[in-house]
Amino acid sequence: MKNFSRTIAIGLVGMTVTAAPALAQKNCLPLSGGINVTVVSSEPLRVLGPVTGTLAGATQATVLSQEPQDDGTIRFGVTHDFVTDDRSSLTTNDVVTWTPVPGHEGVFRMQTTYTVVSGTGRFAEAHGSFQNHGEVVASKGLVTLTYFGEICGVK
Repeated sequence: MKNFSRTIAIGLVGMTVTAAPALAQKNCLPLSGGINVTVVSSEPLRVLGPVTGTLAGATQATVLSQEPQDDGTIRFGVTHDFVTDDRSSLTTNDVVTWTPVPGHEGVFRMQTTYTVVSGTGRFAEAHGSFQNHGEVVASKGLVTLTYFGEICGVK
């Protein structure tokens, strides 16, 4: 009987330890919405514009690096600051890829992975990453995107 009780107690402790990460994920927030930005400066390259959906408010992004790839794509290192309507903020460091659209000079498909590095307000403890896809019309300085994913640690 002692061994049985000890086994049950060890099993309960094990369940508590394995359940803790699952409970921590309760503060996850599914993300979806749109971003429409315009180039506002060229040195460094910065864009600014409205955000709709879960992160409704505004964003500004600064390009930190740019590397043309052998396959014709362009890879960028970027940082974003999102400020939501409730004045919470989220800062991300990102990897962005532009892929040329054949037959359309200066038009690119864009994909981004945003990695959360800090936040304030309801995002003060946020972590994780999310993505986007969309289109860039470089000659007009326009970027139109849809973002999606999930971040955790949200109040």
